[in-house]
Amino acid sequence: MNVRAHSHPPAPHRPRGDTHRDRTPPVDAVVVGGGPAGLSAALVLGRARQRVLVLDAGRPANANTPAVGGLLAQSRMAPFDLRRAGRDQLAGHPTVEVRDGEVLDVSAESGGGFAVRTDGGAVRARALVLAHGLRYDPPSLPGIEPLWGRSVFHCPFCDGWEVRDLSIGVHGNGPEAARSALVVSGWSDDVVLLTDGPARLGDEAEALARAGVRVREERVRELVGSAGGLERIELEGGAPEHSDALFVRTDRGQPNGLAEALDCTLSDGGTIVADSVGHTGVPGVYAAGDAATERLRSVANAIGSGSRVAQAVALELLSSAPRRRSPAPLSHA
Repeated sequence: MNVRAHSHPPAPHRPRGDTHRDRTPPVDAVVVGGGPAGLSAALVLGRARQRVLVLDAGRPANANTPAVGGLLAQSRMAPFDLRRAGRDQLAGHPTVEVRDGEVLDVSAESGGGFAVRTDGGAVRARALVLAHGLRYDPPSLPGIEPLWGRSVFHCPFCDGWEVRDLSIGVHGNGPEAARSALVVSGWSDDVVLLTDGPARLGDEAEALARAGVRVREERVRELVGSAGGLERIELEGGAPEHSDALFVRTDRGQPNGLAEALDCTLSDGGTIVADSVGHTGVPGVYAAGDAATERLRSVANAIGSGSRVAQAVALELLSSAPRRRSPAPLSHA
């Protein structure tokens, strides 16, 4: 199996028997992704005295979000501050290294495990944890870019509290969009569903009416706001809709080609299909966080997923190799 996740020049040829991977013992796990799920997985594995390398490409899906909410014992924290705090915590575990870098290709080794080539060198790993999140692409609504992550969102459980009791729009069509609008109505009594064309709501139309959710079918012409704040939604052939926030449906997909090239199964929603402990069905390959979560994605859920998956990885690793009472720090590998 050979994976080429990004387009880069090939690595220089090394004579057989004199490769870096021949001289270097494998780490126990490579965690792809340095977000909440990946750092949480690394923490559990590090506490289990496993040698772990975390590779972080530095492109979090929530980079435009000013702050993350809904975390127990935490006030709202900027995404990069959350990552920095996680890295600081991992620094106290000598068998864990967090490295800025990307996976260029992976090959399964005949005796088990993987050879992982990164833009910073090569490493061998007994297990892989794919925790690289999802790609969230907002709809192509004119004016959305400066508002994205500030007053235009995709997850009411992540941002609904911050816009409670304000005027909220929901963009989408069909029964699923109607159900989303019903969910959002739990945060505000002033909710409008913008179907951007003739509504196709099926049996949900009655439920919307009972909940007091208005429906507007005019085409959306432009989102208008300033300093990241939405002010109004211009509609074709109708009066503008004054809204303080808007929830939209995103196009989702894997941020790289690793999962598909490793023969992991992808769901219709673009997530990695895995069991309750993150095993993908491919020996040695696990998935955690948004990359493998079909519904109810949040930072809190990603942290929990990383912890749960890492426990399963640790159990497999510890039961298949002699116990090391004092493993060498990873930097000495």
